[in-house]
Amino acid sequence: MKLQGRLISTALLGTAALLAACDDTTDSAAASGAVFAMTNAADNNQILGYQRTATGALTLMGQFSTGGRGSGPNPIAPAAPLGAQDPIVLSDDNRYLFAVNAGSNEISTMRVLDNGTASLVGKAASGGMFPISIAVNDELLYVLNAGGAGNISGFRVGDDGLLTAIPGSTQPLSGTDTPLPDDSVLPGTIDISPDGRFIAVTEKATNLIDIFLLDDNGVASAPIAQPTDVPTPFGAEFDLNGFFIVSDANVDPGTGMPTADDSSVSSYSVGVDGTLTAITTGVTTLETAACWIEITANNQFAYTTNTNSGTVTGFQLDGDGVLTSLNPADGVTAALAPTSILLEMAIADEYLYVLAAGTGEINGFAIAGDGSLTPVEGGTVGGLPGATAEGLAAF
Repeated sequence: MKLQGRLISTALLGTAALLAACDDTTDSAAASGAVFAMTNAADNNQILGYQRTATGALTLMGQFSTGGRGSGPNPIAPAAPLGAQDPIVLSDDNRYLFAVNAGSNEISTMRVLDNGTASLVGKAASGGMFPISIAVNDELLYVLNAGGAGNISGFRVGDDGLLTAIPGSTQPLSGTDTPLPDDSVLPGTIDISPDGRFIAVTEKATNLIDIFLLDDNGVASAPIAQPTDVPTPFGAEFDLNGFFIVSDANVDPGTGMPTADDSSVSSYSVGVDGTLTAITTGVTTLETAACWIEITANNQFAYTTNTNSGTVTGFQLDGDGVLTSLNPADGVTAALAPTSILLEMAIADEYLYVLAAGTGEINGFAIAGDGSLTPVEGGTVGGLPGATAEGLAAF
C-alpha cells in the first residue's frame, strides 16, 4: 500500500479497591481471558478492561483509574503521543498490570482478573521524566523514561504487586547529541532478555540500540550503544531464544517522513559482553512505517504494524532468529483502512489484537497455524480516545 499522507509520521519522532486473588467471578465457559488498553488521558489516566471469550470476542467491562496522569494529546504527534511500545504490560503470572503515567512520572500497579476488571494497588515514582515503556521479567521491572536525554530505572515487584526501587539501577541512555530539545534520543521501547542478563532500548532519533548488562542483583550497567543496520529502530521484543527482533520505521532524516513502502524488520543476537550481531536485517514489509512488534507464545511468528499503511505484516521466526516474510508478494498479512493508524498489538492464545488510533478501535484476528490472520467475529470494539490511547496487553 502507498503512504496515505502524513498521518502520524510526526509521532515517529514525537517525544512525546483491591480484588482478592481468590475471587473467581468469571464464567469459565464464556470467558477465557482479558484485554486491556490505556486511555493515557492527561487529567485521569485509565485502563479499559475487556473480557475475552474463548472465541476471541471482546466485551467492555469498565474503565479503571491508574491514579495518575497520562500525557494527553500531543499537537506535534497527533496519534501515539508516547511514541513507544509497551506502556502497559502484564506480570508473568497475569495477576498485575503495570502502566506508565507519563504526565505524573509514575508507574501504577493494577490488580486484574480474567473477567477484564482492574483495581489500583499502588504507584511508584518512575525514576525519571515522562515514562513511556515498561519491561518485566519475573520480579524484575524496568521502566524507560523519555524526558530530557532519557534513562532507565529498575524495580523489584513484590508479591503484592508493589514496586521497590533498586538502588544504583538508574542509567542514562546513549547521550548522543541530537538536534531535538534536551538532546532527546526519542527512545522507542525497553525489553529484558528471557534469561534476565540484558536490557535493550531502541533509540529512534539516533538509530542506536542500547544494551545494558544486568548483574545478579538486577542492577543495570552503563549503556553499550550500537548502530542499527536500518534507520529508525522503533518497536522491539526479545524472542524466547534471546534474539532481539526490531521493527525498522525507516524515517528519512531529510524529510522527517517514513520512507513509503520501505519499512522492515530485523533480528540480532546479543553476545555475553552485550555486543549485537545482525542475523537478518531489513526484511521488508513493502509497507510504510513499521512501528510495533509482537511475537507469538510458540515463538514461530512475529508481526509488525505498518502504522501509515493500516496493515499488519507477519514473519516466520525460526530457532536461529531468522525472519522470513509470510507474504513476500505484498507484505500484507492483515489490512484495515489506510487511515486506521495501527499502533500496538497484543497476543492471547491464538488471537492477535491491534489498537487502531485512527478509528478508536481494538481489532481482533485469529492466528492460523501458518501465521495467517482472519478477523474475529465480535473481536472489534470501539470507543477508545484515538488522540491519546496507547498500550495493549492481553492474556
